[in-house]
Amino acid sequence: MDSLSLQDASFLDVEDDVSHMHFGGAGIYEGPVPSRDELVRGVESKLHLVPRYRQKVRYPPLHVGRPVWIDDRHFNIDYHVRRTALASPGGEDELRALVGRIMSQQLDRAKPLWEMWITEGLGGGRWALVSKVHHCMVDGVSATDLLSVMLDRDREPERPPAPPWTPTREPSPGKLIVAPLARRLATPVEALAAAGRAIRGPRNTAELALQTATGAAAMRSLLHLGPRSSLNGPIGPHRRWDWATAQLSEVKAVREPLGGTVNDVVLAAISGGFASC
Repeated sequence: MDSLSLQDASFLDVEDDVSHMHFGGAGIYEGPVPSRDELVRGVESKLHLVPRYRQKVRYPPLHVGRPVWIDDRHFNIDYHVRRTALASPGGEDELRALVGRIMSQQLDRAKPLWEMWITEGLGGGRWALVSKVHHCMVDGVSATDLLSVMLDRDREPERPPAPPWTPTREPSPGKLIVAPLARRLATPVEALAAAGRAIRGPRNTAELALQTATGAAAMRSLLHLGPRSSLNGPIGPHRRWDWATAQLSEVKAVREPLGGTVNDVVLAAISGGFASC
């Protein structure tokens, strides 16, 4: 059993009816839309590269410890890979509305926390692939989602058959309780060791106390709502989706004389846009 990190567990704990902790994207592709079976085969051939996508979150009884990742022995790829079509006339406005509806729905905690939607009916000989994944999965797959390992450089890559997968047995409630308790029993030993280190290094202890106080103050500032702005206000469960377009060549032209990365240029442009609001 792999326990979620404290940060990843917090993404689950803070989620509620209006604060959705998933993220996603909409990729637009040229050419004929693949059949659902084609996409399913493509996803299945890559799932062994991101095993977290066949795991679900389970909390120990009474929440005595952090949640853990366990294999979903009832994993059904047909639930996660879906197909839909845009309403007429099938333009980008209809795509924006569809993505907004998909992103407004929370992911089912009883299943692996991701979905993928083949979207047909987009004009101009194009189709879209909408993906959604919970933020708690990012560290577990090294910030690499399923879509990034699915895309190939070749137009017609070889698709080897998916390797066999056998889910591990689901842990019993007793085991889910014992594991975190065992870690807690080790805490007094670590506490004594920490006390010894404190006696030997009072300066380090003072620095740690200062860092702790600074961190607590920063957390309080995050919890305190600032003045009302375009980025800070009451929200509801519904989402609207929009995008802006730019040529990658233009972004690189800005990056080259200034240094940094493509992401630096994009974030600077977005920050400048918000600053002018």
